[in-house]
Amino acid sequence: MGGLRGGYYFGILLLVALALSVGCIRPRVIPPVDTGGPGKWLPVATQPPDTIPDDPGIRQVEFTEPTDDRPKISPLPRRPQHILALSGGGMFGAFTAGVLGGWTRTEKRPEFDVVTGISTGALIAPLAFLGPQYDGLMERFYTRITRKDIFTYQSWITVPFRDAVASTAPLRDIVESSMTLAMIDDIGKAHRSGRRLYVGTTNLDTRRFVTWDLGAIANVTAATEPERQKKLKEAKKLIVNVLVASCTMPVVFSPVRIEVEINGKKYTELHIDGGVTAPVFVPPMVLDAAAPDPRKPAKLQPPANLYLVQASKSYVEPAPVESRVLPVLSVSTATILSAQTRREASNLFHMCRVAGVTFNMTGIPAEFPTPLGGLEFDRAEMNKLFEKGFEFGVAGPKWWSSPPERGPGESDPIRGGNKFTIEKLSDLAKE
Repeated sequence: MGGLRGGYYFGILLLVALALSVGCIRPRVIPPVDTGGPGKWLPVATQPPDTIPDDPGIRQVEFTEPTDDRPKISPLPRRPQHILALSGGGMFGAFTAGVLGGWTRTEKRPEFDVVTGISTGALIAPLAFLGPQYDGLMERFYTRITRKDIFTYQSWITVPFRDAVASTAPLRDIVESSMTLAMIDDIGKAHRSGRRLYVGTTNLDTRRFVTWDLGAIANVTAATEPERQKKLKEAKKLIVNVLVASCTMPVVFSPVRIEVEINGKKYTELHIDGGVTAPVFVPPMVLDAAAPDPRKPAKLQPPANLYLVQASKSYVEPAPVESRVLPVLSVSTATILSAQTRREASNLFHMCRVAGVTFNMTGIPAEFPTPLGGLEFDRAEMNKLFEKGFEFGVAGPKWWSSPPERGPGESDPIRGGNKFTIEKLSDLAKE
């Protein structure tokens, strides 16, 4: 038995050595970690000075050390009046797509000054930012795809030598084909007009949330058209990486390698799902910029609105979970997402009250039946979610003026053992 065990470990070591020799396991130069606190890393100016976001946590393309004589710049070039925040949620993003499509049908959907997205919300964010003309693309993406269009499983034999159990190559293909150079160019134009598009990822090296300014990345200029097209292609590559990274669930999918340059030296960072650190977000500077100016008459300042679309339920329904990898991961993720989204929604609500911004929120209703997790990408279920979202959108949409509080059964007594009594056990047995 000992000989067999020794042979097994020898075989593993031999495979690792072979993988290293052929380059399957590539060493990575670890980038320097920001240990100096907020403000150490600052984005290099990639657009006119009056449009640079004064927020050290928002990435454009490159990074540099700050200078003491750096001028103070307004957070945003114009006061945002309509802010859209899209949460993560996997296949439940079909609900978000439906809400936006239904909202367009009312002919009252505004042009958003700021759009933010996480995970599945990151995929929708550029389309929502560019306008209703992309509603059809959103609907096709969330009503016609299946799991195989998003990810495929790795061979279980090779999983011990990989960084994930599945590959998002199919998702990357969809994002690359959908995100055209014309769209990148339009995002850049919108950025120059003062609008903003933000997507969040999680940097594994720093264990921190990273906000990417996609408009700043898309805002390219060049002396000649061939050079401009080249820069647009470079911007597309980075934007695709960011969008895929924002959807990359750890362990299930491989981290996305993003090349950065710090003080003239190139490094590779590992980025995963932004929902790990924040399932929904709005940069504080956006709400600060949306606050009414106390020096101006209130009647001359239209109210600013935050619209938060939650691609999940506020309360997770109790149900048996199949003891297999994907169901356990899927339900665990949905549970974490639900709890964190409620906390973040509550934070945004209070931030809005302080800033004088009207808070509006909607999400999948509690009574609507949904699958346990968000990784199934079942086409029939996604169509139902889209239709329910469309129904909510056509209705106004159906906004809540405050975030949800505790749900039914969330104040259960503290357990002092493992033997319980259920009053209506006969009724439960019938179910």
